[in-house]
Amino acid sequence: MKPSQKPWIIACFAYLLIILGIMLLADTGKLLNFPLAHPPYDKLGHFILYGIASFLCHRATGKRMVNILSYRMPIGPLIFTIFTAAEELLQSILPNRSASIEDFLCSFGGILIFYGIGEIWDRKKARTKLDRK
Repeated sequence: MKPSQKPWIIACFAYLLIILGIMLLADTGKLLNFPLAHPPYDKLGHFILYGIASFLCHRATGKRMVNILSYRMPIGPLIFTIFTAAEELLQSILPNRSASIEDFLCSFGGILIFYGIGEIWDRKKARTKLDRK
């Protein structure tokens, strides 16, 4: 682990605890009166929450990649894609929740977009560093 990676790991785990807390509240029916937990705002929540998680996890894992069927995939976003699929499956069996392909697609969209934003940010940062030299 690089020393520069440690803040990302801490941020990722702290954010994961926040997401798990939100999931627990939702799973136990404690967010029923929260207006942003209902359509169409919940889709925006999925997009942003999982997008940020993907961004943080990608950095916490040192931007490592894995080969799956000859495709290089970033581990962090892959972890949160699996996590969001598992969450949607769990929602299908919980009485206070309902599974939705739209929720999954919004989460997946956030994961992809925030990963892309991170890659663009990294390139600009690298370019700025080169320009200073």
